[in-house]
Amino acid sequence: MQRALDVPDLFAELARAIAAALEADACVVSMIQDGGTVVRSAATGGHLSGRLGEAAMPYALDDYPATLDVIRTGAVVQHGIGDPALEPGEREILDELGFERLLMSRITVDERPIGLIEVYRRADVEFAPSEVSQLGVLCSFAENAYARIDLTARLEAHYTTTIEALLSALEARDPNTQAHTSRIRDLALALAISMRLPAEMRMAVRLGAILHDVGKIGISDTILLKAGPLTDEEWVIMREHPVIGERMLSGIEFLAPALPIIRHHHERWDGGGYPDGLAGDAIPLGARIVAVCDTFDAMTSDRPYRRAQSAEAACAEVLACAGRQFDPDCAALLVDVVSRFGTEQVAGQLVRRAG
Repeated sequence: MQRALDVPDLFAELARAIAAALEADACVVSMIQDGGTVVRSAATGGHLSGRLGEAAMPYALDDYPATLDVIRTGAVVQHGIGDPALEPGEREILDELGFERLLMSRITVDERPIGLIEVYRRADVEFAPSEVSQLGVLCSFAENAYARIDLTARLEAHYTTTIEALLSALEARDPNTQAHTSRIRDLALALAISMRLPAEMRMAVRLGAILHDVGKIGISDTILLKAGPLTDEEWVIMREHPVIGERMLSGIEFLAPALPIIRHHHERWDGGGYPDGLAGDAIPLGARIVAVCDTFDAMTSDRPYRRAQSAEAACAEVLACAGRQFDPDCAALLVDVVSRFGTEQVAGQLVRRAG
């Protein structure tokens, strides 16, 4: 938990720790939203199959007054599936997931509820007082880690002003990049989450996706904004933008992990890309992720010279280019993620699991 870089990571580590310490079959940790009337599943630990184990599903608490009471009062409650006091909505969930017992608690920071914990057992075996006590200790660790994450996020906000300034300069010149960068960031992060990459690697992917084309600031408007096809000589200049971007940002320590992604996001799996002609696994994984997301978004976005393709057509083309242009695993995963979750705010729809 002390290594977590964001709240979903923290909740994933907490869910894993709770499931192990309480010898539970599964644990779900949700974020509390909308003033405590809605929860969104954020992370899971243990063994949880089905969509709840994959998608960060929100649900309103109108039909779950006992859960709402846990959030509002801080009470720790547990029920077996045959308990007469168990609400129909909770019994339905237990039955659907194949569990017999549920333990619920909340996470509180500065007297403010931020998370809901649901611990499940397949056997109707009561959680002992000592296990409830262990749950409280683990929540205390999580609450302390949450404060550190919140402080880190505020400190990193100072660095993001540099990023925003760079992006605004590029977007002012090339309107096609305005929403392009945010979409690629979200999709690339979703792939990194699905791969269960370490938090530091996910951060590098996120920054690399945001800044992958920042080197275009150094490309002349006559080339960057040209309406027709580029000449061979103009393509030579355009292909310098990954190296320009790497050089521009090389003095910023915070962005160092993203530099290989910025430099190599136009490499090809078959070695026919640029600037270094890397092939296969020699291409940094983050660059392989951003490359396939970059191309997918370009195909599904309108351009002055062509209409956008559908997501289905773009997915088909990505798969057709797998093993030549793209890492086959990254291509297959992108198609899987898009097929299941769509293309809007994809990363926020995925449940985290500790790697």
